[in-house]
Amino acid sequence: MTQHPDTIFLNADILTMDPVRPHAQALAVRGRRIQHLGDRQEVLALRGATTEVVDLGGQTLLPGFVEAHGHPTIMALALAPPALDVRPFTEPTGDGVLRRIRRAVRVAPHEPVAAYGIDLLLQRDLPLLDRVLLDELAPHAPLVVFSNSGHAAYANTAALRTAGITRHTPDPAGSRFIRDQHGEPTGEAHEAGAVEALMWTVAGDKLEPHTLRSSLEWAYAQHASAGITTATDMATPPHLLAALTAAAERPHVPLRVRSYLIGTPELAADPGSLFGADPGAERLFAVSGVKLWADGTPWQGSIATSFPFQDNEATLRIGMNHCTHGPMNYTPDQLADLAAAFLSRGISVACHVHGDVTFDAVLEAYTRVARTDPDLLRRLRPRMEHCGAVTPPQFRRAAELGATVSLFMDHVRWWGDVLADDLFGPRTAETWMAARSAWDAGHRLSLHNDGACSPTDPLSSIATALTRRAHPSGRVHGTDERLTIDQALRTVTANPAWQLSLENDIGSLRPGMQADLTLLDRDPRTADPDRFLDQVSVTGTWLGGRPTWTA
Repeated sequence: MTQHPDTIFLNADILTMDPVRPHAQALAVRGRRIQHLGDRQEVLALRGATTEVVDLGGQTLLPGFVEAHGHPTIMALALAPPALDVRPFTEPTGDGVLRRIRRAVRVAPHEPVAAYGIDLLLQRDLPLLDRVLLDELAPHAPLVVFSNSGHAAYANTAALRTAGITRHTPDPAGSRFIRDQHGEPTGEAHEAGAVEALMWTVAGDKLEPHTLRSSLEWAYAQHASAGITTATDMATPPHLLAALTAAAERPHVPLRVRSYLIGTPELAADPGSLFGADPGAERLFAVSGVKLWADGTPWQGSIATSFPFQDNEATLRIGMNHCTHGPMNYTPDQLADLAAAFLSRGISVACHVHGDVTFDAVLEAYTRVARTDPDLLRRLRPRMEHCGAVTPPQFRRAAELGATVSLFMDHVRWWGDVLADDLFGPRTAETWMAARSAWDAGHRLSLHNDGACSPTDPLSSIATALTRRAHPSGRVHGTDERLTIDQALRTVTANPAWQLSLENDIGSLRPGMQADLTLLDRDPRTADPDRFLDQVSVTGTWLGGRPTWTA
């Protein structure tokens, strides 16, 4: 006898992302998986006495969105209430940033304060932060201000002292503490290892079990409200694995998470038992690989490009000091050795890379591995993350190797004018995050929001991919690099599922797949691209057939 479904969804335009059957009218779910798709009558014929029938009122149902490059743990540690969120999306002026820091210190003058999210290029009235200014703001307890990109942090004397950072402290691999002419730390730190050393001076209380649990719940709920059912955690410290595992075992967890651990030389030398085959999407938490940072961010001038940064007030402001080319975090040989240490053990790598010079170094690192085992990269699907300045020939070479790319599309939305006017010039802005070039090169391209670095919203990534329109000016940067709506929908569903090697479980809707669902209030294919975010909204999210958010 046919087993009756637990739930039937009716009266919807279902976009399956399955080329065999791209559309359906109704969908049946049994347990966590899709039992059947079809027209209204054939699906209703499966109904049993206990089947719940959900009328979706003519809305549009899609596979659950997949955040290809997210940071749920950073969101939990840095943004969960009562965090001091001073990102330009929430605090547009530097004056507002300083007011909020002063208020936080005044309320608790002897407690550590962390402020997350300054942007020296979007908050132009914010003074440059150094130890002197931060000591004035917080003379008695550690204060650390983090850049919105996550690639820089600024500490007062108390924080440096608590972290044990002195003129004799060595720079962590791939990162550095900025020092004055006498070799003393200025309080500024660049890149992951150095930033993390400062972070724990002000975020230690966030690791208290109850606080961490509630903060993760908040971060996961933010994803569910954006229609996201699966997210990567693209910089997980190993000591947080237990908390992420526990979160996945709670009865009503709204998010599936795949972690990429911070890829240190120490971890490469001794990966232990942290890695293994992904158990499949039925398991709501697993480790997928490691994250490397080949370079930094354009907003700190720390990416290696073949073309120059402009020498102007903006680039002086971000510390370039009339230098028109940025650095890599490793030498090419160091990067190749580190990548090979993981890949040769069957551990997938996701490598942060923006500059075209850096991208060549990542390609060469992957190529060295491919020379030893030509099929290894195709099996592991190693990734390049963000890819701001990458060229069409580089995208083609990456695709030929078996590597895959994920683009931070909303760079164009939030910083398109900065790229054009302040950092590089209009021609670079037109090809920044060259999504169409990546697609045409043969990539199963994904788009992402990079967690706390921009609001977590796949619909925003889609809108930017359709228009390449910057906020708030409305200027368009690069019409030739636009995607179609059908392409853009795949970049947040089927394609990132494939990048995670979960394409047989999530990312499309067909019988046997996980019933991860995102409901939109209208068919996104009929929306005006220039008004997309005004016209299309998420109204419901289901993880494995279980509702996790409703408007």
